Amino acid sequence: MNKKQIASYIRSFLGHAGFYFALIVTVCNIIISIAFPTGDMGINTIMSNYIMLFCAIFALCDFVMEIKFIESYLAKVAIHFVLVTIDFAVVIAWLSSPARSAKTVVFAVLIFAVCFAVVDAVRVIIHYATSKKKNEKQEYTSLFTGEQK
Repeated sequence: MNKKQIASYIRSFLGHAGFYFALIVTVCNIIISIAFPTGDMGINTIMSNYIMLFCAIFALCDFVMEIKFIESYLAKVAIHFVLVTIDFAVVIAWLSSPARSAKTVVFAVLIFAVCFAVVDAVRVIIHYATSKKKNEKQEYTSLFTGEQK
């Protein structure tokens, strides 16, 4: 691995982590402002640090999509889904301890998993739709004779 590749991975990591952090904080602030219109509640510094840790691990999980020896896109998405759900369960639901009971933690993890599964389903649909168009434009090459048809 050369310096350009390392710099590219670092830029990708920081970009993904920053995007996830901005998105999560924005969504949380919108939900909090709807739930508490008087402004009694907000994201404190400790919780924002947990969100930042969650986003950093989430961005690291994105590198699963770059693994060469796993050829199946669905397998990569499934591994990514499991890793990010574990990340949420450990960092947000358990370590940050906003929940008052184990039932609340399980409910939060299930809600996150369902929402993330919907996002991943859209991601897979878009991937297969765009890869199908790309494959239609390419000429067919026989694997056995090497002839293009």
